[in-house]
Amino acid sequence: MNLLLGPGVNIKRSPLCGRNFEYFSEDPLLSGVLGAAHVVGVQSQGIGASVKHFAANSQETDRMQVSADVDERTLREIHFPAFERIVAQARPATVMCSYNKANGTYAAESHWLLTQVLWRGGALTDWSSPTGGR
Repeated sequence: MNLLLGPGVNIKRSPLCGRNFEYFSEDPLLSGVLGAAHVVGVQSQGIGASVKHFAANSQETDRMQVSADVDERTLREIHFPAFERIVAQARPATVMCSYNKANGTYAAESHWLLTQVLWRGGALTDWSSPTGGR
């Protein structure tokens, strides 16, 4: 299967995030609606979509080491809704984890994010491991 690494639906929380140009909006509802439509369109052509970067990826500075320390309410009301809508409505081939840590644990290694928050489907790590392959 061919896989498109997108759409990027992180919420733009800082003007310093070097990937803001990839993300749809500062609004979780709008990001979810646009992201779901994008995934449906891409996948209608036989190409898988990988929604990214899950979760709380809001800065480029030291992104391989930084921990986005965010309370659960903010995660559930701001950071997760776009992903939740896209997974439920459009069923993307994968969801790509972010490099950063979320509350002290790398997103790609977070049992909570990957088994209790990620609603359906598979998770894909970003292309290199911030943990050095551990």
